[in-house]
Amino acid sequence: MSSIAAQTPKNLTLPDVALQNPAVETLGPRQIRLNWTGPFVDIPFDEILRRIAEVGPGLHNAGAFPARTLEAIAHAARGRRIRASAETGSGASTLLFSHLSERHTVFALDGGSGSVANVRRSPLLRPNVVTFVEGPSQATLPRHRFTEKLQLVLIDGPHGYPFPDLEYYYLYPHLDTGARLILDDIHIPTVHNLFRFLRRDAMFELDEVVQTTAFFERTGAPAFDPFGDGWWRQNYNARPLLRYTWREGVKSLLPPSVRRPLTRLKHGLARRFPPCAVEILAPHRGAVVGSAGIAEGSAALPADSYLWILVHRKDFDGWWPQGAGPARLDRNRWSAPVSFGGPQDGGFDFEIAALAVGPATHELWTDWVAQAKETGLFPPVRLPSPAFVLGEAYRTVTRAR
Repeated sequence: MSSIAAQTPKNLTLPDVALQNPAVETLGPRQIRLNWTGPFVDIPFDEILRRIAEVGPGLHNAGAFPARTLEAIAHAARGRRIRASAETGSGASTLLFSHLSERHTVFALDGGSGSVANVRRSPLLRPNVVTFVEGPSQATLPRHRFTEKLQLVLIDGPHGYPFPDLEYYYLYPHLDTGARLILDDIHIPTVHNLFRFLRRDAMFELDEVVQTTAFFERTGAPAFDPFGDGWWRQNYNARPLLRYTWREGVKSLLPPSVRRPLTRLKHGLARRFPPCAVEILAPHRGAVVGSAGIAEGSAALPADSYLWILVHRKDFDGWWPQGAGPARLDRNRWSAPVSFGGPQDGGFDFEIAALAVGPATHELWTDWVAQAKETGLFPPVRLPSPAFVLGEAYRTVTRAR
């Protein structure tokens, strides 16, 4: 076992890292002894860092971190014990991580570039703390099983879409609270997409950007479920893209008396089938209703079409089919039992819809009725696209308190 006496760099606070490392002995306020195996006898850490920056460009032909970024990586480890770390890609950063971490895992593909082979041979590497998982990270990361939380992670593997996102997916669940996540090459659009997401996400705070490398800190926010969805809970998705939704936004500003005729006009223009007449005759518009009742109306249906009656509370998006199936017509007249919620819905407006639809929607809602009877669950349904509605009528009523 050999040791070195290292002076703290003037512009680095590496002792903040070292003083929390069990392989470090404190000699004084500005001097430490690092008990490492290897040839670094009597070499200060700032000299090791300088040598890593010097040899970095020659390790492989895929580019290298400049000295300023390597210094920032060392700063990112300040004040914390790095028990475990990981990176995708290999190079000068691997040499540096071997001096910052107790256990470092590298996911990299040499592919003849020398990014792994040259790093393995470098006298600046502490090989006893580094594990190389060779192969494309797209294949090795999904198979790898992390056994402990990570305090320092660098994403710098393949940059083609969707590979930066894929690496992030397999790494983020293992980040410790307070861990540093480093994202390199944010000037590349595919990587910049991930950078923009991380800037908005509750799990991360942006510390700094050094040239084209971003440094994030993992917050105490709960980890996003890697097997769920919940996209609407992510800050990045808080606002829909207006270039696709502005029409709906403008439409919502119109009063209902104007919005309804415009909607019907739009439906008529979009409809792929000849329209058929559908009317709701009862209950009358604005009626106060109880928890249940009978809706009545008239319809002239074309062949191979069906009339369904649906109800929803107007502040809900979904609809609920009524009458356990399509309404039956008798001389173009129909009636169907309808429900207007429970006691908690008193005072709210409800809307009745009578829709003439084709076989596909009819079969979909018939299956919904069968599943509701079997499970006792009544999830809402969506109305079909206006292009597939043959005829329609709507009526708004108010549920009695």
